Amino acid sequence: MIMSDTELLTSKQCIYCRQLKPLSEFRRRTGKRSKGQARRGACRDCRKLRAVQEAQTQPLTKPAAVISPVRVSDSRVRNAPPQPLTVSAAVPAAARPAASRPAASRLGAAAAHPRSLPEHAGDAKAGAAASSGAKPKNRTRSAEPRLRPPLRGPKPDPHDISALVPSGKGMILMRGHSDKGRRWHQEIDLELAITLVKEQAAVIINRRTIRRIYSNKDFRKFILTRDNYTCCFCGLYGDTIDHLLPRAKGGHTTPDNCVCACNLCNQSKADLYVEEFIGR
Repeated sequence: MIMSDTELLTSKQCIYCRQLKPLSEFRRRTGKRSKGQARRGACRDCRKLRAVQEAQTQPLTKPAAVISPVRVSDSRVRNAPPQPLTVSAAVPAAARPAASRPAASRLGAAAAHPRSLPEHAGDAKAGAAASSGAKPKNRTRSAEPRLRPPLRGPKPDPHDISALVPSGKGMILMRGHSDKGRRWHQEIDLELAITLVKEQAAVIINRRTIRRIYSNKDFRKFILTRDNYTCCFCGLYGDTIDHLLPRAKGGHTTPDNCVCACNLCNQSKADLYVEEFIGR
């Protein structure tokens, strides 16, 4: 009888017993081959038979519980009925795992097989190294304890310039933040770092790092607020910043070297010293 594609199978032949059995005796397939009425090849009876055979062929690997010794003087133990033999007593000592054997038997087995001992294994490795011509590695560690690195000392004073120690190139790391809050860093020489700390433009973080206190926007606001928007030279309203020691002659943008000035005085002073500008 030829079956069309639309008709469904109601039975299947087992691959072990070769008997035609209903589909309910077979497990459904999973994964990519689980389309339609796809079933596995072994029936229910054959699966049970194979499970029993596998259980009988598996060796006994689980050791029995070890019974701790008790005192014979206890009256309950003397009057107790005799206990049946455990599985460990029925199994010969050779079939027991190494963990359940006594220490003496383990030592005897190690003596019977000297290659399993660590010293013989080391001798075998040394012999192989000698035959190949390679120098044996000395893996022995010294008994002297390792010296721990010294603990870091306390943080230096933020304004103590004697705590600054330059790197091998004679540089100090300076950190800061921009007007938008973005962090930046650069290396400067030791002399400039000392000047910035002295003139209150930076503070010492550690012996190799200083931090710029103000951003450009914050520095301008600080100077104008400090001088109350008053020109340092003429006393009129001022909204610009002027350097007492001009930058062209070695001055820096620091709170001690900058003052509030009006636009006219700032342009007139240019790169002159304060004494030269006032004496004109």
